[in-house]
Amino acid sequence: MMGFTDGKDYARKTIRYLLPLLVAVFYLMSVFIPFFVFQQDIFGDGWLKVDAPEGELIWIDTSHWETRKVLINDGHWENATRQRWIDTSYIVRDGYYATGQYRVWVEQVDLEPYTAARYVDTSHWETRYRYVDSFVPVNFTVISGTDSYGWSVYAFAAQSRGMQQVTYNGANYMASVYVIDYRPARGGRVYATKYVFAYRLDKQKQYYNEYVRSGYWQSYTAYRYVDNSHWETRTGRYWVDTSYTVNSGYWQSYNERTWVDTSYYQDGQVWVRSGFYGQPLHGKILVKKDPPFVFTKWHKDSAGSQCNMELQISWQIDNSALEPGMKPSQFSRAYIYQELIRFSGRGTEKIIIFDKNTGPSQQGSIIASAVFDYAGSSESILHIYLYTDDNRSVHAYFENPVNGYRSINLDPGGTSSGPEAWLGGNTYGEAEF
Repeated sequence: MMGFTDGKDYARKTIRYLLPLLVAVFYLMSVFIPFFVFQQDIFGDGWLKVDAPEGELIWIDTSHWETRKVLINDGHWENATRQRWIDTSYIVRDGYYATGQYRVWVEQVDLEPYTAARYVDTSHWETRYRYVDSFVPVNFTVISGTDSYGWSVYAFAAQSRGMQQVTYNGANYMASVYVIDYRPARGGRVYATKYVFAYRLDKQKQYYNEYVRSGYWQSYTAYRYVDNSHWETRTGRYWVDTSYTVNSGYWQSYNERTWVDTSYYQDGQVWVRSGFYGQPLHGKILVKKDPPFVFTKWHKDSAGSQCNMELQISWQIDNSALEPGMKPSQFSRAYIYQELIRFSGRGTEKIIIFDKNTGPSQQGSIIASAVFDYAGSSESILHIYLYTDDNRSVHAYFENPVNGYRSINLDPGGTSSGPEAWLGGNTYGEAEF
């Protein structure tokens, strides 16, 4: 028994000395191996991605809560005793017959003629005519100042005067006019005119229809009903009505259930829907991540401190396309969180890293840090939402795995399985939106 006990003590002492050594070896691997293995991935093309609305105009929702006076309906029922008047008045019918004159209203309506006027429309279409100029084709030539032979001799000196309106034998024509005005070297002057007649201007009668408005007023006899009702005085036996009314009644009490309205106004939150169409955001976002390979908080860095992740996020909004008078967009709030996909189907963890107002700025940056309790696969995404002061937003994201080794968990029993593969390696990214 003593030998068995000493063997167990020896084993405990061996494990006590070897365990720190193993932890140190794995720590050095976590520090140095990623640097040499994944150095080429420090800046990965397309590592940082941006979702931004596309199109000419986007709807900017400015709906918000407002404090307004809100009517609070309130009240209660009350029983009240009231009085009402019960009318028992009645009419005593009485009268007598008398002989003499009396007045009677006679209803009388008569149909009487009168002179009225009506308009008789005699408008109609009439065929009329007018003289218009027309061109009748002709083809003859008239030479003035020489004959056809003389014209042919000096035709080389003829100059055109264009188409002109000329009168010939009392009629108007359109003719091409040519003129020879030549002084021969031997002296003298040759002057002649040639008219080549093309059209004769004639006046032709043109018929057309025209609507002529006309009419007259005509008198005629019309009839209308006239009320000739009147009073007539007659003589004879008639009824004299001496009926009268006896006024009587009494007050009666009764119970009534009435609603007493005690509604009142108080300050309340009212959702006001509003918005406008505006240009989509344009600009650039830059993200720096340190370290490139993120580990859980159960690891120590080279300084012996708890491992964490530092982020520096910078932005710049391009407002150059704004129309004159429009307010430039500025980022005023940031919301950053890690969507951590745990290994072995353990579910998803959401770690909020930053959720604050940043102060309105077209160009600015923020610094945030986070520590992670659990390791996460390469499907883990870090989301960055930047919001403007006019309720627009830009969503940037990138894959951000978190590394961890089961072999150095805090579990005192340890584990026999090998370490997880290191993931990550990006430290800087930029993207345009």
